[in-house]
Amino acid sequence: MDKIKAIVEDKLNTTVINVSSVGNGATASCYCVEIADSPFRLIVKTSKHFELMCEEKHMNEFLREKVSFKIPETYFVINENSISYLGMEFIEGVSGRTLKYSQIKDKKHLANNIIDCFIDMQNVHNDKFGPFDNPTYYSWKEYYKEFFDKIYTFANDKYNKGELNKKIFKALNLIHINFDEIFDNAENTPCLSHGDFWTPNMIIDIEKSEITGVIDPFNTRFVEPEYELFCLTLGLGKKLKLYKNYKERVQVSKYCDLKVELYALCNEIDWWMRLGEIDTIKYIKMRSIKLIKQIKKAKLKR
Repeated sequence: MDKIKAIVEDKLNTTVINVSSVGNGATASCYCVEIADSPFRLIVKTSKHFELMCEEKHMNEFLREKVSFKIPETYFVINENSISYLGMEFIEGVSGRTLKYSQIKDKKHLANNIIDCFIDMQNVHNDKFGPFDNPTYYSWKEYYKEFFDKIYTFANDKYNKGELNKKIFKALNLIHINFDEIFDNAENTPCLSHGDFWTPNMIIDIEKSEITGVIDPFNTRFVEPEYELFCLTLGLGKKLKLYKNYKERVQVSKYCDLKVELYALCNEIDWWMRLGEIDTIKYIKMRSIKLIKQIKKAKLKR
């Protein structure tokens, strides 16, 4: 914490009053830093993954200019002695990671507010698919095939080494076999995605039952409209029935339920590829089982 104090005082030319831990994630730890001058509080995230921290800073800066909901301003990102420090705006509210379902005063209003924000984000379009800072693909199928092939190659190698569960590889192999059928009619209007729009990454005003901000973007890019729907099925999103809410308001495709499982599975394995390790194998297996059931329900090749 002394290092955080020194960095903040140097970067913001202020006096640090207090530093306190506010939580740990898979790749980073977060601290609330109280300072003598405006903005009086900020969040400092620390991590061993400097590249990911730089990406987060750039994604936040891009999203802030595009979406209707609040994205934290970023103040600095530096790397010292193999530890990275990302300074960001403090957003008032309760973290969706610690918020209990019983604490939500108006559950219906919060659910509608989250879906409003999600749809507003989807209404930010581009003429090409791909990474937020360099979308170059005219077809979602073409872009996602290239992405999936990397996932499949990685999984195939892990499976051959005995490091991947048979059920998980079966699910990925079924995607490989049925890829053209699943994606031939994918929507070709590129929509902006946060990349990790699930309730633990939301800051909530519990009095108003509304989002005050969204943090921790991942793989922000221009995607087909159904790409990020899997995030609505996680965390408090499941109890708030966010996915059901969305489908009541927006017409979805024939294979939407299947793609929710597909995108969830591939997103987690992409995270595994990038970090070199993973602690969510049970979750990956659960998504794999649900995907296999969706393939069977859709009467695709098995």
